[in-house]
Amino acid sequence: MEKKSKLVVLGLIENQNNEYLLSQRYDPDVPEAHLKWDFPGGTNEFGESLEKTLEREVLEETGLKIEIIEMFPKSISRLWDHKDFKQHTIVVCYYCKMLDGALHLNDHKIQDLKWVQFSDLGTYDFLPTTKSFVDML
Repeated sequence: MEKKSKLVVLGLIENQNNEYLLSQRYDPDVPEAHLKWDFPGGTNEFGESLEKTLEREVLEETGLKIEIIEMFPKSISRLWDHKDFKQHTIVVCYYCKMLDGALHLNDHKIQDLKWVQFSDLGTYDFLPTTKSFVDML
């Protein structure tokens, strides 16, 4: 079985109402991830800084421009089994503030986007990697 590595950059994005943006994954090929909640973000591309990855992915997926404040002090590592390969994913996360933009859904791998209160974060069924960042909060 082929082995792959992937670096993912997520953003815990806060809006002016002190709400946080969540995205719901649509990935039926990976049952462990399908319909789980996540923070917006995506895969780091060759030669791209982590901050540039996050800004690009958030704008593409949600229509929002963000200000990156600081990186969480820990990365998360996880192995995922896909149909034809095994993937080692390393995830980092930044705390961000929303600057502007109109929220829209623009990614076939995202089922839903929603703003939630900090106190409600514990009630969502997160991807295991994202749950690790939520637990740090």
